[in-house]
Amino acid sequence: MLILDFLLRWQIEIGMLGAACLFVPWNRRRPHFLFRAVLGVGLLFAVAYLESALMKDGWRSALPTYVISLLLDTALLVLLIWRSFDCSPVHAMFSATCAYAVQHMTSKLAYMDVMSLLHRGPIQKWYPLLLLLLANVLVCVPIFLGFTRRFFKEGQLMFDRRKTVIYSGLFLFVAVYLSSLLEQNLDTSALTYLTSYLALNAFCVLFAVAVLSMEFSNCSMKRLESENLILEQMLENDRQQYELAKQEMEKINIRYHDLKQQYSRAPDEERAELEQEMEAIRLRYYTGNKALDIVLTQKSGLCEQAGIQLVCSVDGSCLSGMTHYHIYSMLGNAIDNAMECLAKVEDKEKKVINLSICRRADMAVICVENYTPVPPVVRDGALVTTKQDAASHGYGTKSIKSIAELYGGTADYFVEEEIFYLLITIPCAGTVARTDRAAC
Repeated sequence: MLILDFLLRWQIEIGMLGAACLFVPWNRRRPHFLFRAVLGVGLLFAVAYLESALMKDGWRSALPTYVISLLLDTALLVLLIWRSFDCSPVHAMFSATCAYAVQHMTSKLAYMDVMSLLHRGPIQKWYPLLLLLLANVLVCVPIFLGFTRRFFKEGQLMFDRRKTVIYSGLFLFVAVYLSSLLEQNLDTSALTYLTSYLALNAFCVLFAVAVLSMEFSNCSMKRLESENLILEQMLENDRQQYELAKQEMEKINIRYHDLKQQYSRAPDEERAELEQEMEAIRLRYYTGNKALDIVLTQKSGLCEQAGIQLVCSVDGSCLSGMTHYHIYSMLGNAIDNAMECLAKVEDKEKKVINLSICRRADMAVICVENYTPVPPVVRDGALVTTKQDAASHGYGTKSIKSIAELYGGTADYFVEEEIFYLLITIPCAGTVARTDRAAC
């Protein structure tokens, strides 16, 4: 019974601490984390106990008791998170605001059921605790699986605008204050008391959901902005690599033509050596698109080194409306992904990449096919990387999709009979104007 009394007496503090576990950056714990956490939790309960003792002794304040409790609990929770984890004070406030919203939501849901049961007759003392536990499971598990886990990056829950964090905390505080004020003034003897109580607490739950939604939409914007910055950097790196590859290819072409001139004047005994050198450096593809020639020549060499056969059937003129480094980036990422997949395959007959580019009506259709030993995981319409450092990988397919969409096209992937298909469709030059927005 002592444990039951303790849990019920400190349910707000325990609930806030438990909910905070959903929103703190666990992979960024400060040194001596356990000592910091125990000290912070102890301080939280000590202040709450002192406050409760003062209230019993008749201590009065201009603010209601529940307002003081809320302010102290929230401030101490922010301090606990900030000093225990390597995060900013604003991040700590974000975590504390979300934690209190979850605690407020679960508490109201549980006590709505408690009041409904009390309206029918007496209940066991452990019923409220059981309902609190059930409400926490029903609320916290979906929040973690559906939202929190998706926004973690490098161990830190990302958020964007500080104003949104501050406003969310203020809105939640005002809502809790007003709802508590209204609840205290409800007439318990009225026939409509239960209906009024349930309606008021349902409003509190909806407001807590609104606060969490605002916070998570803030995280969503930040995640998208972060991804866009990474994709922009990737595309800029690809542009620089394309310029270097183009310069290198021009040097090779000059050398190739010099060798041809030497070959025409060389005696028979030297021609065999010149032929061998020309074969090694010549441009292997002539597709009608310079960028496509360069990327295929580069990737075919890498495929040959990896024991992978690159089979191409391409019409480069279909891509004449695309910027050269976009072609280099898009096809380079597509072939790199296929090579990475085939690197795990032992059967040499299956280590084949088929690339086809053709015109169908007014669309350029690009298809990359390769064997896949394990079907890829798709989440929210995007491929999920299998690498351990998922936060730093998986942007190749996003970059391909972004470039295709830049030109009014699409990029889709599917698997049939252990064959992975990347299908890109882009309007041919002259059929649609390219948008002016950035590629990524």
